[in-house]
Amino acid sequence: MVPAPSCPLSWDYWTSTPSDYVDLTCLMPNSIYLPVSVSWDATLQDVKEEIWDLAGKMPLFGMLREMSGYVFQFINSLAVPEEVDDENKRVRDIRPVFGVLMIIERSIDKPGETLLNTQISRLIGKGLNEFDSLRSSEVNDFRMRMRCLAEESLMKRAQSTPLDRLKYHCPPRLADSPSVPITLNSHLNNNCFILVTKVANTEVSFKFFIVFLKGTG
Repeated sequence: MVPAPSCPLSWDYWTSTPSDYVDLTCLMPNSIYLPVSVSWDATLQDVKEEIWDLAGKMPLFGMLREMSGYVFQFINSLAVPEEVDDENKRVRDIRPVFGVLMIIERSIDKPGETLLNTQISRLIGKGLNEFDSLRSSEVNDFRMRMRCLAEESLMKRAQSTPLDRLKYHCPPRLADSPSVPITLNSHLNNNCFILVTKVANTEVSFKFFIVFLKGTG
Protein backbone atom coordinates (compact mmCIF):
# COMPACT_ATOMS: atom_id res chain seq x y z
CA MET A 1 0.00 0.00 0.00
CA VAL A 2 1.26 3.46 -0.91
CA PRO A 3 1.71 5.67 2.19
CA ALA A 4 -0.39 8.79 2.54
CA PRO A 5 1.19 11.90 0.98
CA SER A 6 3.36 13.71 3.49
CA CYS A 7 2.67 17.13 1.97
CA PRO A 8 0.43 19.14 4.36
CA LEU A 9 -3.19 19.59 3.37
CA SER A 10 -3.48 23.30 4.16
CA TRP A 11 -4.85 25.40 1.33
CA ASP A 12 -2.06 27.98 1.53
CA TYR A 13 0.79 25.49 1.75
CA TRP A 14 2.40 26.56 -1.53
CA THR A 15 2.05 30.28 -0.80
CA SER A 16 3.86 30.06 2.53
CA THR A 17 7.40 28.91 3.22
CA PRO A 18 7.39 26.85 6.44
CA SER A 19 10.65 25.09 5.51
CA ASP A 20 13.31 24.98 2.81
CA TYR A 21 12.31 21.52 1.62
CA VAL A 22 9.11 19.80 0.53
CA ASP A 23 8.28 16.09 0.57
CA LEU A 24 7.03 14.72 -2.75
CA THR A 25 5.34 11.45 -3.57
CA CYS A 26 6.54 10.17 -6.96
CA LEU A 27 4.65 7.37 -8.73
CA MET A 28 6.90 5.69 -11.29
CA PRO A 29 5.65 4.02 -14.50
CA ASN A 30 7.11 0.67 -13.35
CA SER A 31 4.71 0.62 -10.35
CA ILE A 32 7.35 1.80 -7.87
CA TYR A 33 6.57 4.45 -5.24
CA LEU A 34 9.41 6.84 -4.41
CA PRO A 35 9.28 9.49 -1.66
CA VAL A 36 11.75 12.32 -2.15
CA SER A 37 12.57 15.50 -0.26
CA VAL A 38 13.63 18.39 -2.49
CA SER A 39 14.15 22.11 -2.25
CA TRP A 40 11.22 24.42 -2.90
CA ASP A 41 13.22 26.00 -5.71
CA ALA A 42 14.29 22.70 -7.29
CA THR A 43 13.42 22.37 -10.97
CA LEU A 44 11.55 19.40 -12.35
CA GLN A 45 14.74 18.39 -14.15
CA ASP A 46 16.49 18.18 -10.78
CA VAL A 47 13.63 16.13 -9.35
CA LYS A 48 13.68 13.74 -12.32
CA GLU A 49 17.42 13.17 -12.02
CA GLU A 50 17.12 12.47 -8.30
CA ILE A 51 14.27 9.98 -8.62
CA TRP A 52 16.06 8.24 -11.50
CA ASP A 53 19.09 7.77 -9.26
CA LEU A 54 16.83 6.32 -6.57
CA ALA A 55 14.96 4.14 -9.08
CA GLY A 56 18.27 2.61 -10.17
CA LYS A 57 18.60 1.08 -6.70
CA MET A 58 15.06 -0.32 -6.70
CA PRO A 59 13.50 -3.40 -8.36
CA LEU A 60 12.05 -3.26 -11.88
CA PHE A 61 14.43 -0.51 -12.97
CA GLY A 62 14.98 -2.39 -16.22
CA MET A 63 11.37 -1.69 -17.21
CA LEU A 64 12.08 2.04 -17.48
CA ARG A 65 13.07 3.68 -20.74
CA GLU A 66 15.30 6.69 -21.25
CA MET A 67 14.62 9.50 -18.79
CA SER A 68 13.82 11.94 -21.62
CA GLY A 69 10.89 9.76 -22.71
CA TYR A 70 8.85 10.65 -19.63
CA VAL A 71 7.11 13.77 -18.37
CA PHE A 72 5.56 14.77 -15.06
CA GLN A 73 1.83 14.75 -14.46
CA PHE A 74 0.05 16.13 -11.40
CA ILE A 75 -3.34 17.33 -10.21
CA ASN A 76 -3.58 21.12 -10.34
CA SER A 77 -5.70 23.48 -8.26
CA LEU A 78 -8.65 22.95 -10.64
CA ALA A 79 -8.63 19.20 -9.89
CA VAL A 80 -7.55 18.50 -13.48
CA PRO A 81 -4.59 16.29 -14.48
CA GLU A 82 -1.86 18.45 -16.02
CA GLU A 83 1.30 17.47 -17.88
CA VAL A 84 4.46 19.56 -17.71
CA ASP A 85 6.74 19.68 -20.75
CA ASP A 86 8.94 22.50 -19.45
CA GLU A 87 11.21 20.86 -16.88
CA ASN A 88 12.85 24.20 -16.07
CA LYS A 89 9.83 25.05 -13.92
CA ARG A 90 10.26 24.88 -10.17
CA VAL A 91 8.24 22.66 -7.86
CA ARG A 92 6.68 25.70 -6.21
CA ASP A 93 5.62 26.98 -9.65
CA ILE A 94 3.42 24.00 -10.50
CA ARG A 95 2.10 23.44 -6.93
CA PRO A 96 1.03 19.78 -7.18
CA VAL A 97 -1.91 18.86 -4.96
CA PHE A 98 -0.74 16.81 -1.95
CA GLY A 99 2.76 16.91 -3.46
CA VAL A 100 2.01 13.89 -5.67
CA LEU A 101 3.84 13.59 -9.00
CA MET A 102 3.23 10.91 -11.62
CA ILE A 103 5.86 10.06 -14.21
CA ILE A 104 4.18 9.07 -17.48
CA GLU A 105 5.34 8.43 -21.03
CA ARG A 106 5.69 11.51 -23.21
CA SER A 107 2.85 11.91 -25.70
CA ILE A 108 3.95 12.03 -29.34
CA ASP A 109 0.54 12.44 -30.98
CA LYS A 110 -0.23 16.08 -30.19
CA PRO A 111 2.48 17.38 -27.84
CA GLY A 112 1.20 20.96 -27.77
CA GLU A 113 -2.50 20.22 -27.36
CA THR A 114 -2.29 19.19 -23.71
CA LEU A 115 -0.36 22.34 -22.79
CA LEU A 116 -2.83 24.51 -24.70
CA ASN A 117 -5.82 22.90 -22.98
CA THR A 118 -4.19 23.46 -19.60
CA GLN A 119 -3.58 27.14 -20.33
CA ILE A 120 -7.18 27.59 -21.48
CA SER A 121 -8.47 25.91 -18.32
CA ARG A 122 -6.41 28.25 -16.15
CA LEU A 123 -7.69 31.32 -18.02
CA ILE A 124 -11.37 30.43 -17.71
CA GLY A 125 -11.04 28.93 -14.24
CA LYS A 126 -12.73 25.69 -15.24
CA GLY A 127 -11.55 22.40 -16.68
CA LEU A 128 -12.35 21.70 -20.33
CA ASN A 129 -13.69 18.29 -19.37
CA GLU A 130 -16.60 20.07 -17.70
CA PHE A 131 -17.56 21.63 -21.03
CA ASP A 132 -17.35 18.27 -22.77
CA SER A 133 -19.99 16.91 -20.41
CA LEU A 134 -22.46 19.70 -21.22
CA ARG A 135 -25.51 18.80 -23.31
CA SER A 136 -26.48 22.29 -24.46
CA SER A 137 -27.20 22.97 -28.14
CA GLU A 138 -26.40 26.66 -27.60
CA VAL A 139 -22.96 25.88 -26.20
CA ASN A 140 -22.23 23.38 -28.96
CA ASP A 141 -23.29 25.88 -31.64
CA PHE A 142 -21.05 28.57 -30.15
CA ARG A 143 -18.06 26.22 -29.97
CA MET A 144 -18.61 25.16 -33.59
CA ARG A 145 -18.74 28.78 -34.77
CA MET A 146 -15.60 29.69 -32.81
CA ARG A 147 -13.76 26.70 -34.25
CA CYS A 148 -14.72 27.69 -37.80
CA LEU A 149 -13.57 31.24 -37.10
CA ALA A 150 -10.24 30.00 -35.74
CA GLU A 151 -9.69 27.67 -38.71
CA GLU A 152 -10.49 30.49 -41.14
CA SER A 153 -7.99 32.78 -39.39
CA LEU A 154 -5.41 29.99 -39.44
CA MET A 155 -5.84 29.46 -43.19
CA LYS A 156 -5.43 33.19 -43.89
CA ARG A 157 -2.29 33.33 -41.78
CA ALA A 158 -0.84 30.28 -43.55
CA GLN A 159 -1.25 32.04 -46.92
CA SER A 160 0.32 35.31 -45.75
CA THR A 161 3.69 36.52 -46.99
CA PRO A 162 6.86 36.34 -44.85
CA LEU A 163 6.65 40.10 -44.31
CA ASP A 164 3.06 39.83 -43.06
CA ARG A 165 4.09 37.06 -40.67
CA LEU A 166 6.93 39.20 -39.38
CA LYS A 167 4.57 42.12 -38.78
CA TYR A 168 2.17 39.80 -36.95
CA HIS A 169 4.81 38.43 -34.57
CA CYS A 170 6.71 41.73 -34.22
CA PRO A 171 4.25 44.57 -34.87
CA PRO A 172 5.87 48.00 -35.38
CA ARG A 173 5.51 50.11 -32.26
CA LEU A 174 7.11 53.40 -33.32
CA ALA A 175 5.85 53.93 -36.85
CA ASP A 176 3.96 52.10 -39.58
CA SER A 177 5.96 53.54 -42.51
CA PRO A 178 9.58 53.04 -43.70
CA SER A 179 10.42 56.74 -43.23
CA VAL A 180 12.05 57.80 -39.98
CA PRO A 181 10.03 60.32 -37.92
CA ILE A 182 11.56 63.79 -37.63
CA THR A 183 11.72 63.47 -33.85
CA LEU A 184 14.18 60.57 -34.19
CA ASN A 185 16.60 62.22 -36.62
CA SER A 186 18.42 64.01 -33.82
CA HIS A 187 19.07 60.70 -32.07
CA LEU A 188 20.93 59.13 -34.98
CA ASN A 189 24.63 58.43 -34.41
CA ASN A 190 26.45 59.60 -37.56
CA ASN A 191 23.31 58.86 -39.57
CA CYS A 192 23.34 55.29 -38.25
CA PHE A 193 20.95 53.15 -36.28
CA ILE A 194 22.56 51.02 -33.58
CA LEU A 195 21.05 47.55 -33.52
CA VAL A 196 22.02 45.38 -30.54
CA THR A 197 21.18 41.67 -30.69
CA LYS A 198 21.57 39.44 -27.63
CA VAL A 199 21.49 35.65 -27.47
CA ALA A 200 19.02 34.39 -24.87
CA ASN A 201 20.43 32.92 -21.65
CA THR A 202 23.99 33.93 -22.58
CA GLU A 203 26.26 36.95 -22.31
CA VAL A 204 26.83 37.01 -26.09
CA SER A 205 25.69 40.14 -27.91
CA PHE A 206 26.23 41.69 -31.33
CA LYS A 207 26.14 45.37 -32.28
CA PHE A 208 25.34 46.54 -35.81
CA PHE A 209 25.55 50.06 -37.25
CA ILE A 210 22.92 50.52 -39.97
CA VAL A 211 23.35 53.56 -42.21
CA PHE A 212 20.22 55.61 -42.78
CA LEU A 213 20.03 57.45 -46.11
CA LYS A 214 17.81 60.48 -45.75
CA GLY A 215 17.20 60.65 -49.46
CA THR A 216 15.37 57.34 -49.38
CA GLY A 217 13.30 58.06 -46.25
